[in-house]
Amino acid sequence: MKLATYKDASRDGQLVVVSRDLSTAHYATGIASRLQQVLDDWRFMAPQLNDLSELLNSGKARHAFAFDPAQCMAPLPRAYQWVSGPAYASHVERLGSIPAATLPPSVAS
Repeated sequence: MKLATYKDASRDGQLVVVSRDLSTAHYATGIASRLQQVLDDWRFMAPQLNDLSELLNSGKARHAFAFDPAQCMAPLPRAYQWVSGPAYASHVERLGSIPAATLPPSVAS
């Protein structure tokens, strides 16, 4: 199963299922509109997307269209992330400017 994110008017794009040979695609709208939704509920959505992929690869998908890689965008354009501020020296330096706070020796050097 191949998945891609097609450009549309939204910031997240539209999820499409792509054929094995990359010649055709099908919007996954009835299943999920974005890849993040699929990742959040993989056990429920993956079998449905796989069924659509099988239909597409067998030539039986009713609304298949020619796949255009130029219409693709980042798969997860606004993916969630966790960033730890102390991992950045500039953050630690700012903490060091707070009264009664000092930089740890390992960072100060």
